[in-house]
Amino acid sequence: MSCVELTGLRADLPIGVMAALGCLRVLERTSGWQGSKLAWKRTGQGFHATLWTQEEKDREGLVAALIEDVKGAADRKELLWSEQIKTATRESFVEHAKLALAGDDGLPDWFAAFGSDLELDAEGRIEPTPFDMSVARQKFLADARKLAMGLAEARGLESGKTAGSYREALFGPWQYKDDQHSLGWDPSTMKLGAFTYKAPTAMANAGVRAAVWLAFESLPLFPCFCNHGLQTLGFRRQGRREVAFCWPVWEAPISLAAVRVLLGATLVIEDSSAEALQARGVTAIFRSTKFKPNKYLANFRAPELAATTR
Repeated sequence: MSCVELTGLRADLPIGVMAALGCLRVLERTSGWQGSKLAWKRTGQGFHATLWTQEEKDREGLVAALIEDVKGAADRKELLWSEQIKTATRESFVEHAKLALAGDDGLPDWFAAFGSDLELDAEGRIEPTPFDMSVARQKFLADARKLAMGLAEARGLESGKTAGSYREALFGPWQYKDDQHSLGWDPSTMKLGAFTYKAPTAMANAGVRAAVWLAFESLPLFPCFCNHGLQTLGFRRQGRREVAFCWPVWEAPISLAAVRVLLGATLVIEDSSAEALQARGVTAIFRSTKFKPNKYLANFRAPELAATTR
């Protein structure tokens, strides 16, 4: 097997692991890349992702494949049915979800990840996935589509910027020079007014465009369901309101199907012994709490190591 080291995608950063998972999802539908496997490599600084392929592949081939895939993203139905999950009514959500079930293009997985028609807010609207931390003028789906269009429509010199953004995301180091909101998934971009030199609303966004897009592509791996309130795969409730995103780290390359199984078992094995983790091929589990500095904003906190074999 051939290995491409994704040195920019860190296992100790929510957006990093999400982007690695999103990359694997994209490649599973990309000609010549199906059957790719994902692993995490331990280094002196922690873990970074590694991509394993049956045929010989390189960095530039990977970047080209991801750019080709994003070209059609703006026309995908999961981004067009609504601008915002939070404003969708049960009737609208069910109507579009039923249409999604009639297809075989992976669309049902997206609707399962967006929320559940069995769980509504106080105004009768869909309660969205906890990954949706959009506030004020932000529109979760419309902003994702705008991001995809920006990556896809680049021409000439701008196309070089798109390739550069993918290289930055995949191989690092992250420069955070893009005017791109990280959607609450990157703790290092959280702006708290008490600790910034001016009001957060007056500060430009700082993110990595391709990393945010690849992270968005991971959402179908985290379906929602109703069980005494909205539950989402990979999230553990801590108390009445607080939730934490938990994810595993493993060192042996595994397929997308195996990743789905492992993600589903994460909360079960989080409290296991080191021996039990090793038996499942898990090296570590990280946890990042969803933090609300006020009633509007939300962001993942810096992750903590929840379990390890060492």
